Amino acid sequence: MANQRFSFQSMRENARIAGAEKSRKRQLLFHFTIAGVAFAISLLYQAMRPIMRLGGMVAAGGPYAIEHPAPSWVWIMPVSILFGMACFFINLFCRRPEAVNLMPLAWPGLFLSLGWNFLEFALAPPGGGLAWGWLICGMLFVLMGGLPLLLAFKPAREKIRSRLQNGEGLSPYAFQWLLVAGGVYLGIVFFRSVVG
Repeated sequence: MANQRFSFQSMRENARIAGAEKSRKRQLLFHFTIAGVAFAISLLYQAMRPIMRLGGMVAAGGPYAIEHPAPSWVWIMPVSILFGMACFFINLFCRRPEAVNLMPLAWPGLFLSLGWNFLEFALAPPGGGLAWGWLICGMLFVLMGGLPLLLAFKPAREKIRSRLQNGEGLSPYAFQWLLVAGGVYLGIVFFRSVVG
């Protein structure tokens, strides 16, 4: 045991569930995590916008005078972050390495969507003018999401080409994109039902 080196690959292999029934459960869990991350990103995007309309800073309690009290639904933000991270890490252990997986697009999806919020509110902040801090954050978030997305294009194109040449088709991509769309839709519906 002392001679063994740590690796995520060995950790994944040791955590794998064997058997056909367990494999089906693992597949369901894998698909749930795809929709779950999309749901979490959608919630975070939706929750960020009203906070930014209030100036980007809210608080509750404490000894200081609070200019913008935190809305009652502000708990959605940390919960969506934790839920998204849990889904991401569960996905690492329930996926098959050679299979199609849209989870690598979660990072660009997160940073590009939140970057959009920063840029939109930087150019039209509450009170007018230009919010330089939000503009810088927006540009950084777009870089943090855009560069990995550009780096993912070549491997994705090669994998798609390989699947088409082998006659495997693109149905796993289509199904996962439907899961992403469903997760985003459920995130919007959930946020609106909580906020009212």
